[in-house]
Amino acid sequence: MQRKRPRERYVYVLDFMEEGNPLDRHKYHQNKPVLQILGRDYFLLMDGSPKVEDVEIRPEQLLDLEELNILKIDDVISVEDLTSIAKDVLPRILERIVEDRKSEFVSFFNLSESLTLKLHSLELLPGIGKGSLRKILDERGKRKFDSFEDIEARTGLKNVKEILVRRILLELEGGEKYNLFVYPFNSKAVFVGSLERLRI
Repeated sequence: MQRKRPRERYVYVLDFMEEGNPLDRHKYHQNKPVLQILGRDYFLLMDGSPKVEDVEIRPEQLLDLEELNILKIDDVISVEDLTSIAKDVLPRILERIVEDRKSEFVSFFNLSESLTLKLHSLELLPGIGKGSLRKILDERGKRKFDSFEDIEARTGLKNVKEILVRRILLELEGGEKYNLFVYPFNSKAVFVGSLERLRI
């Protein structure tokens, strides 16, 4: 089921192929400049084309699409469509996004709720089972978390940022029943939209 694509204002460049990508499924990308990018808000993977010639674009660069108006978004793509360079850059960009948006992710730990009678949103994070969930809920009931370090110190979780990056990667790869963070453009996953609902 294809959904309407949400607008991504800020995108990170994963790869820029100035001569095109001969392996691209779109003929118009095979011999013309093409970018692979990741949206900062909904984690959409997309490809696009520069609107102007001789534009300086580099991997890991953050672009403001509204301000610059130099990029035309062509399509939403999947992890399988990414070049080897883009796949290599992706985890680093996700780490940067999680760090930049840490107040929202901390709010997720403070305010997330149950998805069903038997499943809490937090249990979808890698390494969080019933025991860890109880500890998190107990601690946030005493006092809200104020940082990743606070979460780690009070719950015993190791490297919260890495846990979040791993969850986002799982959602990007597809096959999840619920997507906490990644907008499921080409999948049947239920979009929980945790950051969107908790945005402050």
